[in-house]
Amino acid sequence: MVEDLALQNIQARSRMVTSYLLGQLVPWANGQNGFLMVLASANIAEGLRGYMTKYDCMSADLNPIGGINKGDIRAFLVHYAKEINLQVLADIAAATPTAELRPHEGSEETN
Repeated sequence: MVEDLALQNIQARSRMVTSYLLGQLVPWANGQNGFLMVLASANIAEGLRGYMTKYDCMSADLNPIGGINKGDIRAFLVHYAKEINLQVLADIAAATPTAELRPHEGSEETN
């Protein structure tokens, strides 16, 4: 169990490193100067409950949803999906939350 959690945390923190790497290399690969800003994806509930991995989804240049609870985020996505007729926003709101650190039953990784 301890080893499994440690390996999951390495995977989570690797996302942060990869995000910043791409933020620096994508402009260069397109012949541009500068860098891209990295956006975080943690909501306020994760921070208040401590359900987060340090140097993962809370580590970024900006966190646009950092002060919003997930119920309000879902309601906004559903409303805006109807407002602009963009179904993918409703699909995101309906998705089951997951840290995506371990394969789930029925996924390709477990078959």
